[in-house]
Amino acid sequence: MTFEALSTIIVLAIIVEFSTEIIKTIFPSIRGHYSRWVAICLGMILCFITRSGILASLNIELVALPQIDYFITGLIISRGSNILHDLVSKLKVAGSKN
Repeated sequence: MTFEALSTIIVLAIIVEFSTEIIKTIFPSIRGHYSRWVAICLGMILCFITRSGILASLNIELVALPQIDYFITGLIISRGSNILHDLVSKLKVAGSKN
């Protein structure tokens, strides 16, 4: 994977994470598995809008349905946002102990 592809995925995951947190603040009833669905939808929408696909960046061509690449990347980004959230939470805890 190229550095550019990895950095694009990280940036999109951060955007999804922040957007999901904002939506959860506006709509407090969105918790648990509902927030995961919000992240999945946002990740897929971002990938379709930006035409960002991890398979294309790895030079894997999907001839029949290139949109599948955006779908897969959206899933990865939505999961990545959760991982980033966990990392940020742990960094906040470690920072507050100092």
